Amino acid sequence: MRHDVLLIATSILLFSCWSNPRPVDTNNELSIDDIFIKEHIIRQESEMKIIDSLSTAWSWTPDTIIGGILLERIGSSDSFNVEGDTVRLSVEVSLVNGNHCYSNDSLYLIIDHYDGPEAFNEIAKHIGFGDSCSALVPSAMGFGIKGVPGVVPPGAMIQINATLPID
Repeated sequence: MRHDVLLIATSILLFSCWSNPRPVDTNNELSIDDIFIKEHIIRQESEMKIIDSLSTAWSWTPDTIIGGILLERIGSSDSFNVEGDTVRLSVEVSLVNGNHCYSNDSLYLIIDHYDGPEAFNEIAKHIGFGDSCSALVPSAMGFGIKGVPGVVPPGAMIQINATLPID
């Protein structure tokens, strides 16, 4: 008898936790997933406003490329990289407040097959050999909500200065 009561109580507890994605409250119409999605959209919209105002304050005339990246291209190359091209970027990554994160003068990647932040792939597609650029990158296209411990803070908007040297 005792075993049956314990089994029934455990089943009820597991079933009630499992089938209820939100607390029981007549005023709560959103699930936890809905709240996370809503907060993500609000954060992304806020980042886009900040990036737009920074580019205006810095007197940039940028191109907006995929994911909300603002790219100020310096150079006049008309030939751009396409899928499958292997390129070597020289990059300097800093936070939008100017704090330096890191530099790499030999970031090799294959266009559209790079496993790092999407921003590097998109930048490489939009500059030609001998060109350079500055890009303001929202966190989703940079290092995301995890960042890089000790290098790039979580959820950081970054500025990337990149050059595609002529080898």
